[in-house]
Amino acid sequence: MLTIVKPQRQWSELGIQILVGSIVAILVLSFFDGICRGEMLTSESRVLWQMLATWTLDLRYLAETLIGASAFLIIGGKFIETRTLISIGFDKLDAAKIVVKGPDEDNVVWIGHRYGTQFEAQTVATVFAERLKESAA
Repeated sequence: MLTIVKPQRQWSELGIQILVGSIVAILVLSFFDGICRGEMLTSESRVLWQMLATWTLDLRYLAETLIGASAFLIIGGKFIETRTLISIGFDKLDAAKIVVKGPDEDNVVWIGHRYGTQFEAQTVATVFAERLKESAA
């Protein structure tokens, strides 16, 4: 049995959005950290400013950690988006049910394309099954 799994979401785009958001958050939090530390030195209520400075610094560390996570998400997402995971069970491989699309300009054959007529689908399935047998031998 031939199983095609394609990603439903653009994970790399989500990773880029998180990366940009984290960089913006770091810049804003760095600015507020400077304000809090400056006010902490000159203000009467040092405890309040010290608390705000600590929260700001902790949130900035969290945003810096998100940069690493977003880089991992971008790389992993690109891999998932550009690769199709194929699981082939060789116990009952019916060549008539295999349909392919291609080859394209890079000589890549894509599995899972639906053809307009059954004759086209059977022809392509036969060719693909023969190629599978040749590569297995």
